[in-house]
Amino acid sequence: MPGQPFYFALQFSSHDVSVALLDDLAAQVLRHAGCRPHDVPDLDGALAMAATTAAGSRRCDVQFAIRDGALEIVVSSNGGRLFRASHPISDRP
Repeated sequence: MPGQPFYFALQFSSHDVSVALLDDLAAQVLRHAGCRPHDVPDLDGALAMAATTAAGSRRCDVQFAIRDGALEIVVSSNGGRLFRASHPISDRP
């Protein structure tokens, strides 16, 4: 997957969101992109914050994209960015 364009987004709102589910999903996407969870150390905290802010009438978005040799991750709530990271990836399988 590294080197090929990739985009994955998840939107969630007031329904209970499992932080463990988000962590597992993020780990799978990172692995798919050729990264490891510890390559993006603050992601766990951002996902936990996103799940917390989704309580009530709020909406949160989690986006993963591969562009220009890097994995970009954005976590936002009600249109405001909570977290953004970019991690370089290689073209090797």
